[in-house]
Amino acid sequence: MSREIPQSILDQKLNDVCRDCNQGWMNDLEQQAESTLVPLLRGQPTHVSSAQAAILATWAAKTAMVRARVDGDPYTVPEDHRTHIMTTNTPPTNLTAWAVTCEPHPNAMSRHHRIALHVAEPITETDPDGDTWVIGVENRQSKGHITTIVINHIALFIAEADSPTLHTELAVKLDPTGTTPTRLWPEPQEFKWPTAPVLTPNEVNATSEGTHPLPNTITR
Repeated sequence: MSREIPQSILDQKLNDVCRDCNQGWMNDLEQQAESTLVPLLRGQPTHVSSAQAAILATWAAKTAMVRARVDGDPYTVPEDHRTHIMTTNTPPTNLTAWAVTCEPHPNAMSRHHRIALHVAEPITETDPDGDTWVIGVENRQSKGHITTIVINHIALFIAEADSPTLHTELAVKLDPTGTTPTRLWPEPQEFKWPTAPVLTPNEVNATSEGTHPLPNTITR
């Protein structure tokens, strides 16, 4: 199911976030990310350090989590992911984020795709010696999402799931080669902005729908 929300993501307000978080760690994160985000939004040539890339990834992860609440239940962001980002100021495990330069969009835009997959997860047990053994398999439904956030010259793509199996599938769908500019998380690296190639609106939309991988830096 899909629907259009005739309102910029910059103007949307949610009542799901408590006042302490909104005015506390979330506001602190906004302040940390601002100096890195502004040149990227404007398409200005700039150098982003690995530390700045990590902050940008954390901001993207937080924004995707908040964006997910716009569509209501089922909410595909695990509670431990929210606790992790609040307490460590870093993205959680089973989350990958990319930043790509795009042609300027007249309006800020976001897309949120909820995805579920039945997976077989191993059941483990640790003995008194500290050795871990697989004692069975649990079949369950794993939930995740692909979220796209586009503001002017920057397109952020976030793949997140509650299991390694689904997270890997979503990350591979978005980035099958590992050469895509620019993966912010995990293992943030320094990079120069703007990246190449520059995505068109159609390429951004196709990527956000999971029907087209992000273009590679090298074309053969």
